[in-house]
Amino acid sequence: MYEWLLQSPLLIRLLVTVVPPLVIVIPLARFALRSNGKTRDDDNVMTTAMRFVGAAFIFIGSFANVTAWQGAGTANSNIKTELASLSALAETILDYKQDATLQDAISKITTYVQTVHDTELSKNGIKGFMQTSAGLKRTQRTKNAALGALPKITRDSAEQQALDIRSAVIAIEQADIVNDRDLNRMLKQVDDFQSARRSRLSGTWPLVPEVVIYTFLVITVAALVLIGRYPTGPKKDLKWMQVIVSVAVVSSVWFSVLSTQDVSVKSGRFNVPIEAFLSRYG
Repeated sequence: MYEWLLQSPLLIRLLVTVVPPLVIVIPLARFALRSNGKTRDDDNVMTTAMRFVGAAFIFIGSFANVTAWQGAGTANSNIKTELASLSALAETILDYKQDATLQDAISKITTYVQTVHDTELSKNGIKGFMQTSAGLKRTQRTKNAALGALPKITRDSAEQQALDIRSAVIAIEQADIVNDRDLNRMLKQVDDFQSARRSRLSGTWPLVPEVVIYTFLVITVAALVLIGRYPTGPKKDLKWMQVIVSVAVVSSVWFSVLSTQDVSVKSGRFNVPIEAFLSRYG
């Protein structure tokens, strides 16, 4: 359910963060207003409880938001580093008069980026793990095949195409069509690209651990119960103002936590650099 919410449309996330708090708070607020004529000697106790639970809500909510922002920022930085390395590699290749070997290398680079866009960073795939990947499998023989063994490893197409990029640069080396300085530069750019890719895929997702989310959920329910039940007073409009403002704050914090963890091309910060790359080299 948690991961589904993170990948759900904006409207669904908004409804999930607004409707349940209202369902909890409104009946309690109505009951509190009907009981307004009774003694309010316990209001000071419940006000203390509200301050304690409110502080816990602010602390856990802030932690979740900061974790989500930092995680999304790191993921965005990794994809930009990955694309920057591939851009540098493509520019080095394009410095030469194009032949079949060089054109094949450029084709493999753009194919890889498009595949990452369509699979690993699509709404159906997070961090390289595809939910529906039956048609996106390729098989690669390991180097042990040269020793007479025939083990095979299965990789998704993006992983295989990342290896194809290195193979294309090795083919350029074997064709002896670039000078040694640029060849060394290409190999360094491939290493930088693969390092950035490994960093991107090694990041955890969801960005905010489930234990933090579940703790935050319990504290949120406790806060909503206290918001709806206490304190009350002679002015109903002040009670409803308290309820509405409090629900708005709670919903905003939850919406931010859920929305910030979008590390797919649905988010402009991931889609824009990829689209810019493909428009330049595609």
